[in-house]
Amino acid sequence: MTQPPQYGYPHQPSSAPLPPMTSSPVSTPSAPRPVSSLGGNFTPRRPPWRRPAALIGLVVVLLLAAGGWALWSFTGGEPSKPKGANDAAHAPAAGSVAWLAEARVKPDEGMRQALGTWFTSTLVVKAEPDVVTAYDVRTGEKKWSFLLTGSLCAASRESEGDVAVIAVMFGTHCMNLKAIDLRDGHRVWDELLMEEKEAGDNLDPRKWGKSGPRLALYDGHVYTTWKDGEQTRRLSDGKRVDQRKQDACEWADTAGGKQLIAVTYCGASEIKLRSLDPKKLDKPKWNSSLKRNDGFVSVISTDPLVLSQSPGMGGESSRYDFVVLDPATGKEKARVAYNSYWRLGACFLSTSGCTGALADKGSNSLYVAGQGVTMAYDLTTGKERWTYKSDANRVTVPTAVRDGKLATYVPATAERRGRLDYVSTTDGKVARVVEHSDAEKDRKNESMMAKVTFPRLVNGRLLLVVDGGVGSDQDGMIMAISAPDA
Repeated sequence: MTQPPQYGYPHQPSSAPLPPMTSSPVSTPSAPRPVSSLGGNFTPRRPPWRRPAALIGLVVVLLLAAGGWALWSFTGGEPSKPKGANDAAHAPAAGSVAWLAEARVKPDEGMRQALGTWFTSTLVVKAEPDVVTAYDVRTGEKKWSFLLTGSLCAASRESEGDVAVIAVMFGTHCMNLKAIDLRDGHRVWDELLMEEKEAGDNLDPRKWGKSGPRLALYDGHVYTTWKDGEQTRRLSDGKRVDQRKQDACEWADTAGGKQLIAVTYCGASEIKLRSLDPKKLDKPKWNSSLKRNDGFVSVISTDPLVLSQSPGMGGESSRYDFVVLDPATGKEKARVAYNSYWRLGACFLSTSGCTGALADKGSNSLYVAGQGVTMAYDLTTGKERWTYKSDANRVTVPTAVRDGKLATYVPATAERRGRLDYVSTTDGKVARVVEHSDAEKDRKNESMMAKVTFPRLVNGRLLLVVDGGVGSDQDGMIMAISAPDA
């Protein structure tokens, strides 16, 4: 049995300076914060804080598990603040770099995880190993930031009602849940998953093996699953709703949004899927299963319900099928068989599902990145609908669907600028091409970011955001490129 890749990306050491944290107020979780947006003052319930014990050997284990990735750094400019933060009055030209943000991390401490990226109508909010920060999507201006009380160890990949949930270390266990209002950064609530004496090995990163805790949001609840248990809490106040013990499994995963899907690997022959009612964990809406085939699945989307399934080793060279499930029963509706043109990145990201695959309900299509192409498949039949041919030497990544157009991203290389191609979702014909900056430092920065990030198209910006591990405070965290509507 092969081991699935670790969630997120491994560290990428680099050499740009640390941005100062004093450009906007930094609040600590120990002090109550006025909540102007919700009215009145709110004081979350706090566990009895103490400094987490040192996780001896943890960083070494994580880095060994991660494997080798590119070494890189931001170059040029003024790295002490996001580029473009003071240029709101002068809109950047299409394809130019709007702003950059570097990491803020203590590289000699903790787990170095940077899982968690969420959006409001105007902000991109990024979780890092020891801090959560909100930036204006358009300008890069820092709007709020607060330091974490322990190392980040898990995060919901979705938000609900502008609230996201993270988990940080408490002592030697990943068990302190924090619900964050993304609009202003205040902590809606702060709770321990359980008493520390009840946590056991499966919440200890040094001992949990292949599967740490995972978080998902659905229907006003936060769901946490780990190797031998699962729990739901109300998203509004953190009160526990249900909890269930289960046999220790090799691997557990979850995804929220339009459904709450739990995935467990507890035997040699099959992967079990459940659609959960967060109020009654022992009575799922449906149960289903896939053949194990010495492989793994990842939930690409819950609406439509699409999984990736790999019968191989995992990683960029693996063979992946995509499986469309009936959301009402969990039964297989269609299967998109592996194509040798595909060029997928990691398909086990807790924040984005599968780098290079995009399921869109409106166009009833699955879009898959390929070498020089993006391929569109019908979600009803699994058959190919069309293929858009781009640069034959570069991967073409489906990024977003807007107004009947699919935005496909062609990453920069050290020698060639990147670009966004907007193509019709109906027939794959190109409608517009936006070339990115051809400045040498911009090409280098973009090409390095593109190797370790998942692209998002939000509010006129193509955002290249790291969702995984970081090695030092000299790594890039977000690169924003001006991306006008199609």
